[in-house]
Amino acid sequence: MAFVLKKKGSVPYLVVPRFGGKAHVRVVFSTRHGGISQGPFASLNLGFHTGDFPARVAANRRILYSILGLKEEQTFTTRQVHGNRVFVIKDSRDLAVKGLVEADAQVTALKGVALTGFFADCLAVYLYDPVGDVIGLAHAGWRGTVSGIARKCLEAMRQHFGSEPERCFAALSPAAGPCCYEVGEVVADAVRKVFPEEWGVLLPAGAGRWKLDLWRANFEMLHEIGLKRENITVSRLCTICRQDLFFSYRGSGGTTGRMAALLLLEV
Repeated sequence: MAFVLKKKGSVPYLVVPRFGGKAHVRVVFSTRHGGISQGPFASLNLGFHTGDFPARVAANRRILYSILGLKEEQTFTTRQVHGNRVFVIKDSRDLAVKGLVEADAQVTALKGVALTGFFADCLAVYLYDPVGDVIGLAHAGWRGTVSGIARKCLEAMRQHFGSEPERCFAALSPAAGPCCYEVGEVVADAVRKVFPEEWGVLLPAGAGRWKLDLWRANFEMLHEIGLKRENITVSRLCTICRQDLFFSYRGSGGTTGRMAALLLLEV
């Protein structure tokens, strides 16, 4: 179980084939290629909040959804605020708040609904319970990671659908890696309050500076609450290093596009 780069037409994207051993679970993480945006947003920018022309972003979303065989109305999005709220989609009535509710994680057992988030250095955490057929998607930057968004997403799966961590699977997307993700003492102090030093989440990078490992932090957090290590796959593609393939907020100085993470139970 690993992330694999695929290409359909002019659009490359990453998938995790047979996530959790099931063929009907689709894990997708887009790249920056295959769209119509220009300049710092070139070319498959999927984020409306970036400063790009909205019409181009809308067209880019249609391009991606089309090559994935999805309709726009199948996708569910939230307003990502770097918090730790989880929105649970229990039935079709909950879909009415698409794009309106503030939440950084989504959970559902509904088939045909593509949980969707947007990223440019933050980590997408994909979760799947193959017994209950339940999925969860979390947006984990440093704030979300420190506030335990991945753990809260899994807890919501357990509370609402009976998902036990021991039987669940996780995939951690491309993100800003510890090779490049440098933080100061304020962030480092927040991280130290949550993660044990022996986990190696912070690496020294000079006076008052640290390298943060989002992958390690979320991996160990998920393992601590019950996921088996062999059931967690990590991309290890750094969005800052690989700006040839991904958008990077830090690498670009703040003006850039967004990739999409999608997680879907096919009908």
